[in-house]
Amino acid sequence: MPNYRKAIAEEIDVLKSFIFKHGLNPWNYLPKDGIDKTFSLLANNHGEALVACEGESIIGLAIFFYPSALPENFQQYTDSEPAVYIAEVVVHGDYSGRGIGSKLLNKIITKAPDIGASKLLLDRHEENAASAGMMRKAGFAEISTFIDLERRHSGSRKTKVLSFELDSLDL
Repeated sequence: MPNYRKAIAEEIDVLKSFIFKHGLNPWNYLPKDGIDKTFSLLANNHGEALVACEGESIIGLAIFFYPSALPENFQQYTDSEPAVYIAEVVVHGDYSGRGIGSKLLNKIITKAPDIGASKLLLDRHEENAASAGMMRKAGFAEISTFIDLERRHSGSRKTKVLSFELDSLDL
């Protein structure tokens, strides 16, 4: 059974490698400069990374940004409420389908009120069935779909934005 914890700064290179090894597929947009920017935000305390481990091995990773670092293009979905943006959720291929991604998302949902958020936002390629299932299982609802030619290079080339409203929880 995996254990879940906050990533530590000394793991940055390992985590970057993990993203590129296990996150690359036709549905994910993972430019090196974008991933570097993501980790720069983490290094400057604008978000956190959570990892799922089996023993000493990382088998899952989720990265989220605090409301103060919400990307500008997601502000239109907040209704002026503070929102967490989940930038990445990647699970080792040998462990996919075991609920690890959903558990990572649930850990972020549980943490969000403590960092002042009332909503969580994330996005995925419209046709990414594995991500769709993980997000649905964690309770995210689709709120927008749009053509995204810059980031989507396969299939429909559309992005879906999903939201989780914390007021729907009894915390």
